[in-house]
Amino acid sequence: MTKAETMAKRSKEQELDFEKDISINKYKLDEECLSHAGIYAGYMTAQAEADTAVSRAKDNLELVKSERYDVIKAAFEKKNVKTTIPMMEKAVAGDEEVIAAKNELREAENVLAKLTVAVKAFEHRRSELDNLVKLYCAGYYSTPASNNETKKNINEQTSAAIRKNLNK
Repeated sequence: MTKAETMAKRSKEQELDFEKDISINKYKLDEECLSHAGIYAGYMTAQAEADTAVSRAKDNLELVKSERYDVIKAAFEKKNVKTTIPMMEKAVAGDEEVIAAKNELREAENVLAKLTVAVKAFEHRRSELDNLVKLYCAGYYSTPASNNETKKNINEQTSAAIRKNLNK
């Protein structure tokens, strides 16, 4: 992965604010429902880009291994050292460039794993929004009827008490 790809990946991660994006304001369900698809699409796009980055990192690792294998084998032949397959595998695995390529692959896989979790969380967020809208439509967030009746009774009792005092 080049520095430009790494910088692009980091800037994309900074654009995504998971904690903010996953939260739901139950008092603004209309806005939450309207914005959900766009936010979800952003995470799906980021996941696709992360998947591509993993593929590129794997390809880069194979290329670096192949190149380093040739260089290491040539160095051993130059010293007239007989090489074996296990010896070459060990030498290639311990090469700094190969280790760096493996680390880049692990970073790309880590980003992909986190974005995969985020996408699944957004699928659950959609279900939560559906449930909250159903609750809203069923009147779950309205003032309970018993409270309205209680307020009405209190108002009637207060009015009666005031009339009684005025009639004295």
